[in-house]
Amino acid sequence: MWRTVALTTRMWPDNADRKAVLLVAVIVAFPHASYGGNDGMIGPCAPGGPRKESATGSGSRDEPTGTEQALDPVGSLGKQAIDDVAYILTSPLRTDGKSALVLGGVAAGIGGLMAADKTIQRAFQKNRTNTNDDIADSLETIGFGRNVFIANAGLLGVGWLFRGYEEGHKLMRTALVSLEAQLSTEGLAGLAKFAVGRARPDAGEGTQSYDPFEGFDKSFPSSHAARTFAVAAVFADAYPQPIPFLAYAGAALISLSRIHLNEHFASDVVAGAALGIVIGKTLSRRHQQPDSLRRWSVLPFVPDARGALGLTVEYRF
Repeated sequence: MWRTVALTTRMWPDNADRKAVLLVAVIVAFPHASYGGNDGMIGPCAPGGPRKESATGSGSRDEPTGTEQALDPVGSLGKQAIDDVAYILTSPLRTDGKSALVLGGVAAGIGGLMAADKTIQRAFQKNRTNTNDDIADSLETIGFGRNVFIANAGLLGVGWLFRGYEEGHKLMRTALVSLEAQLSTEGLAGLAKFAVGRARPDAGEGTQSYDPFEGFDKSFPSSHAARTFAVAAVFADAYPQPIPFLAYAGAALISLSRIHLNEHFASDVVAGAALGIVIGKTLSRRHQQPDSLRRWSVLPFVPDARGALGLTVEYRF
């Protein structure tokens, strides 16, 4: 059936009213993704979910209030995000023999790379020039968390605008997973920095200076590498070549810029890249290909001839 929520406001509201209306419209209209269970859906719209019975026993559902309609998609997305974080944290319990060998090899490689960190650092610093410093600065800026977030949100918005087409719908789904992968990676990388407490190269304390639980602005692992490789892994799983090559190449260049600018050791970057790839691929392969986001539509309407303006928000389920 179709459930419709109408939001109206005057044609010429003041700035405060306009901002309030826009905020409510965004909250209500934000696309709801259903995924994660064995059947490909979780949350209140999942098949087989509980239904409220009316007092007369007719079996019809109680109609939710406007507030419930606005908060339901947000709450469902929050629950899905929590479920995905729990899935990531418990992933080691589901590791098979092949994956364990790969992860063990990566961990051994990172440990071995730590012995070469000082040599690699000196090589990068010895070959710095104004030109490659400018290039590294630009790459570093691209890889900042806020800029990656804006890029993910922008791609999500573009996909939503063209969700009626297969490519637009696919972009919207992929960007949503990419955004979740970035946020999950930011949190786990921050916790790792706090727990390990490795000093940054520019602190001049050497490669083996550790001060755990003394702050988050630490060196191991590289957040730039983690977030960019997480995003690259999601898009590489979703699209054919040359997207995977471009995504991973961009992430690698951004990561190398952190070594060049003396913000991270090489082992920090490799550890961050490994963390991002694991999280990105885990979430990418966990998510299904739901069609629920296509069920949303937002249309303007004029309810009367007295200058009112409104939005009709429809969701089919």
